[in-house]
Amino acid sequence: MLNVSSLSASYGAINAVRGVDLQVSAGSLCVLLGANGAGKSTTLRSIAGLHRPIGGSVKLNDQEISRLSLHRVVKSGLAFVPEGRMVVAPLTVEENLKLSHFSGRSEPSLLDKVYTLFPRLADRRRQLAGLMSGGEQQMLAIGRALMTKPQMLVLDEPSMGLAPAIVDLVFQSIVELHKEGQSILLVEQNAAIALSVCDYGYVMKRGQIVIEGTASVLKENPEVLEAYMS
Repeated sequence: MLNVSSLSASYGAINAVRGVDLQVSAGSLCVLLGANGAGKSTTLRSIAGLHRPIGGSVKLNDQEISRLSLHRVVKSGLAFVPEGRMVVAPLTVEENLKLSHFSGRSEPSLLDKVYTLFPRLADRRRQLAGLMSGGEQQMLAIGRALMTKPQMLVLDEPSMGLAPAIVDLVFQSIVELHKEGQSILLVEQNAAIALSVCDYGYVMKRGQIVIEGTASVLKENPEVLEAYMS
């Protein structure tokens, strides 16, 4: 499904990501862990087409996407939900969702799927996105990505800045999508909750993958326990 090989990315003279290898198989849920500044978000942005890598390969279903425009990356089947959500504040919930559908028209089955997954969005479909809470905006950002019918959903810090009860709701939706067969790669600061739902995980340090393994193995790894779950 998603195969990242020897990925490198920089900001000027700063090598933020160096030789990253990771894979996400079809239907799996994987997490990328690491301290602030480890290179996690740059890795996701490079995968999603928002930051042009300086080396390596990103393939989705054996198609090289690392040199595609953002629009063509989305067309290829990858949808990215960035940190900070970035909803279109002056538009309603439903208008935000319709923006992501390529035809320019709503597709009832996709809208129904989003509203079933996030009943709050259904209740607030006429509300301006900018007047919603942070948790509701996160739900909207995920819903907007789902409107592209992605094969691979990439999430950057979906729980950041949210109250614990809302974090639970957001992760319940991620678990539900996983059960439905959605392939997901996420960066998450809450290692405990991420490893409780993920199949596999990678740990980054100083721009490189330093540990990887199944979630059950990572939960028992002393380095992971001390750094991210203490």
